[in-house]
Amino acid sequence: MESIVGRQHVHQEILELTKDLIRIPSTRSRPRKIMDCAFFIEKWLQKYDIEYTRHSFNDVPVITVLPTQAHAPVLLMSHFDVVEADDESLFEPYIDNDRLYGRGAIDDKYGVAVSLILYREHLRSLQQQGKSAGEMCFGLLFTGDEEVGGANGAAVMAHKVTTDFFLAIDGGRPELIVTKEKGVIELELNAHGIAAHSARPWLGKSAFDVLVRDYLKMQELFSLKTDDHWHKTMVLVKCNAGNGSSNIVPEQATALFDIRYTENDDPDALIASIRGIVESTPTVRAQEPVFEAKPSPYLDLLVEFSEGASVGFEHGASDARHISQLGVPGAIWGADGEMSQHRGDEHIVISSLTTLYDRLDGYFQHIQNGKLPR
Repeated sequence: MESIVGRQHVHQEILELTKDLIRIPSTRSRPRKIMDCAFFIEKWLQKYDIEYTRHSFNDVPVITVLPTQAHAPVLLMSHFDVVEADDESLFEPYIDNDRLYGRGAIDDKYGVAVSLILYREHLRSLQQQGKSAGEMCFGLLFTGDEEVGGANGAAVMAHKVTTDFFLAIDGGRPELIVTKEKGVIELELNAHGIAAHSARPWLGKSAFDVLVRDYLKMQELFSLKTDDHWHKTMVLVKCNAGNGSSNIVPEQATALFDIRYTENDDPDALIASIRGIVESTPTVRAQEPVFEAKPSPYLDLLVEFSEGASVGFEHGASDARHISQLGVPGAIWGADGEMSQHRGDEHIVISSLTTLYDRLDGYFQHIQNGKLPR
């Protein structure tokens, strides 16, 4: 039985490792830092003689730690890329009132730290029993492009690694296991007008005005609202008009929309409806499916070891969809960040981090002992 002192030491080690990872500004605009973060993880694995494989797809680094060459009974997923930060101080982690602050604290550097130390501790336990890494009941997948869609990370590895159940440490909280996330449509509108001198606007046609009218029409398609917000949504995330001149009626205008939809929506029908009401030219830049967990005894056991967590949904999207759409059962679970992902005060509640680790530890001990329910 692990001593209380020993467990506290592991908890502190997870916290310090998370801090070290936060200090690496692994954003899309700094691809070398994403590489540096991958190298940091590799060096950590080398330090503890843990075998791993480094992959690279279109210069995106991916790291796997697997019991066998391409399979793990359970696959723990997390990512080491983070969203951009306007304030560089976000990469200087600090602790205040049971919270660790910093870019990636909750999304998703802590997930990497938890996974690494959890694997090391269980491997040590196996080795003390005279067993090998090939008998581990779980493996690890670390990716470097989740924040930009995962096309060169989880989407590729979904076809290269097999598993009976995956668990993305990238959402939920100790009291909530996520089994459903919304799908995503990235839609661009390009509006066309007629240029004219801004002193004589009646001789032209503002592309921006066209865009605004189309935006208002599109909003009507998203008028349904529910108390739990499990309905389709649309956000205009970027807009541009004109050519930079201050005295010309804009001939071109573009807008980028982030659309989220549920299993109750037909994304193709939604796109067709938009095409039918706008004057602008719509272009679908990306379309991702809804994540819905499939039944699994591994999920049943996870609920049991969660000590009362509910099973529900979240409104975001994660790499879970890349594996689930191949028919593999899985779920999303994590520590509590108090919905601070992508914010200037991004943080993780430290007590929830240690709670998550302890529950995952018990979960994998149970599986390792061959006690999976059937």
